[in-house]
Amino acid sequence: MATDPKGLPLHLEVLRSNRGDTTTLQGLLHTLRRRFGIQEAVFVFDGGMSSKVNLEAIEAPGLMYVTRCGAGTLDELRAELPSDPSPELWDRTGLMEIVKEGKRYVIAGGPWRQERDRQRREAHLAKAESELKRLAAVPRKEVSAQKMASQVGRMLQRLKAHKYFNYAMDEKGQLQWSRRQDLIHAEAQRDGLYLLRTNAPAQHIPDAGVVAHYKNLLAVEDAFCHLKDYLRVRPVFHYRPDRVRNQVRICFLAYWLSAKLEAQWRLKGQTIEVHNLLRQLQTIRLGRLEVKGQSLKIKVTRVPKDLHAILRKLGLLELFTQPPAWAPG
Repeated sequence: MATDPKGLPLHLEVLRSNRGDTTTLQGLLHTLRRRFGIQEAVFVFDGGMSSKVNLEAIEAPGLMYVTRCGAGTLDELRAELPSDPSPELWDRTGLMEIVKEGKRYVIAGGPWRQERDRQRREAHLAKAESELKRLAAVPRKEVSAQKMASQVGRMLQRLKAHKYFNYAMDEKGQLQWSRRQDLIHAEAQRDGLYLLRTNAPAQHIPDAGVVAHYKNLLAVEDAFCHLKDYLRVRPVFHYRPDRVRNQVRICFLAYWLSAKLEAQWRLKGQTIEVHNLLRQLQTIRLGRLEVKGQSLKIKVTRVPKDLHAILRKLGLLELFTQPPAWAPG
């Protein structure tokens, strides 16, 4: 799915399964250029799609991109920086631009991201060590070092902590482990930092603009979360490709309506998410009183008090306090 910078969906394609991210961009690029006549654009995507073939396909017609690079590339660039550190970078309050071999990179970060990365790592370490202690305490009649190593490895992979530990069985058949402090320390040095790469010249998109474009990717990710969550695009209980595509298109239309509503509500200063308010509005019912088959009165159930202010702000209170003119008689 493609959205504009404000998160309003523009285009949807349903692709066949078992395709890697690196194989999907070129077809989408061709469709967008044909459908919208794009002459100048900035494509933003995560590292999963930033293959050499994709980047060349974007650069060939003169389009621009912003993509995120992996931690390995970030460490390589940091290692080449001068020994005198840049305080704006290391305290995560500024940006740093690096041009290497004709490629433009921007290192960005923030104190909130730094604390988040630290807490995630500590949580992974704590859970992993708790499981390691539990496995080591389990009594076993016979100990297979290979089987034990496989079990420990799967557990650490599941807890996303495999890279943080060395482990082995000693001569007594006891599980021994230790933290890889050098790796943990190196990772802590880049907490909160991330690396972006772009082909846009600095005079066209400055450093802050590169970061702003990347943060707009959150709008697309938010759209996917909405499609998968309250619009329930998955699981798909269809066995014909056309029905699968049609279900996804219906969800796409529903999200388009939701995004349009949200844009209008933002102009009125309302920050509540559309799907949350719609769930609350579902408690309001329209009822019809009938006697001997004759409709006598149409009533609306009482609007909860906590919704009054919101509905008044959105100009919807009158609609929910009395039966609308189009209500069936």
